[in-house]
Amino acid sequence: MTKVMFEDVEIGGGPEAVTQVVTPRQLVQYAAVSQDFTPIHYNTEYARSAGHDDIIIHGALKTALLSQMLADWTGDIGAVKNLETSYRGIDYAGAVTCAGTVTGKRIEDGMGLVDLDIEFRNADGVVTTPGKATVALTMRGY
Repeated sequence: MTKVMFEDVEIGGGPEAVTQVVTPRQLVQYAAVSQDFTPIHYNTEYARSAGHDDIIIHGALKTALLSQMLADWTGDIGAVKNLETSYRGIDYAGAVTCAGTVTGKRIEDGMGLVDLDIEFRNADGVVTTPGKATVALTMRGY
């Protein structure tokens, strides 16, 4: 797997934004794995009766997708060290985008640490789940 090296990271850079489609089937699968069987995540009629336009994406699934974007960026040797998100909006099944921007970098205890602002956006480009993350990246010579 191609990975980014600590020395190559610049403030303002970061992982490529990842756009994907979250399907109703994926929401049912996630409900089973997470044991979160709240009907607004898989039953359209129930979700609409609760005032939603359609079934909604689990908050924890949004965090998992952001984490996956970071893990793909860091590669096999890197690691997501810290991840914080704030659920500020509802997202419906469909196209979503995960993105991140580097806000700082430092060497601490021999590790190359990179801080990022991360965000989960809906199909309209509205940020519904902002957050912060710290990842450890491989450094040359280690």
